Amino acid sequence: MLFVLKEGVTGFIKARLAGFVAVMTIAISLTLIGVFLLITVNLGKFVDFLRSRVELEVFLDDSFDEERIDLLGTEIRQIDGVDELTFISKEMAMLEYKKLFRDAQADYIETLGYNPLPASYRVTLREGHRTATEAERVFTTMAEIDGVGENNVVYRREYLVRLEKYINSAIAVDFVVGTIVCLSALLLVSNNIRLIILSKTHIIETMKLVGATPFLVRMPLYVQGMIQGILGGIISAIFLYGLVGLGSLKVPGILTADWRIYLIIANFGALLGLAGSVTAVRRYL
Repeated sequence: MLFVLKEGVTGFIKARLAGFVAVMTIAISLTLIGVFLLITVNLGKFVDFLRSRVELEVFLDDSFDEERIDLLGTEIRQIDGVDELTFISKEMAMLEYKKLFRDAQADYIETLGYNPLPASYRVTLREGHRTATEAERVFTTMAEIDGVGENNVVYRREYLVRLEKYINSAIAVDFVVGTIVCLSALLLVSNNIRLIILSKTHIIETMKLVGATPFLVRMPLYVQGMIQGILGGIISAIFLYGLVGLGSLKVPGILTADWRIYLIIANFGALLGLAGSVTAVRRYL
């Protein structure tokens, strides 16, 4: 093993130019992957925040007495996916209306001479149920409750559908770009190892003639590929750390990153380098 490690490090040092190009390409590739990963993670958090703001509102008929309202609230709470239920009285609805529209509609309300706004229940969904499909299911279930009906239950259906459409598009773009970048880095590492194999043809043949096992011949090349990947991963992780720090200074709270993302990038670099060297060895050796 010491011989294998020594040969791998020596081979990397001797092929400095090719190794440097491979390391930087892996670093750039992993940085691009890391940027898309950061965007995806932060986009996911932002989407979760937007979904948590989605509410269903059940408007109550003015003829409902307090007992009927409480019974209705109990039935709504029993629906699978319902997290919180908040009762909004007619008076509270009027206060919110005035706060929202300021004094623009004050004359209209005074002309009516009574409060036309109905009482309601505001329903928030549990985490894991804040999707268009689940919201529609809860909507249908509430609408089937006696005394409610579809016309008395409202929520931002089109908003949720459009939000999920954008999310799916963003995930698809991330996947495609990430795949292309990974394949590019893999091909470069593989090509670099191929050049090393070609330059060592006579040495490899001599090693085989004197009894070197396939393991002893191949492992230094694997080590060399992993060194390239590890260095590329470390450089990428450092750059991403600086990028997140700079983004946080410019716009606080807009970009956050878990330390595990940097660890994933560094480890993925090692895997990428190893995969490239294994591909080249199997094909050209």
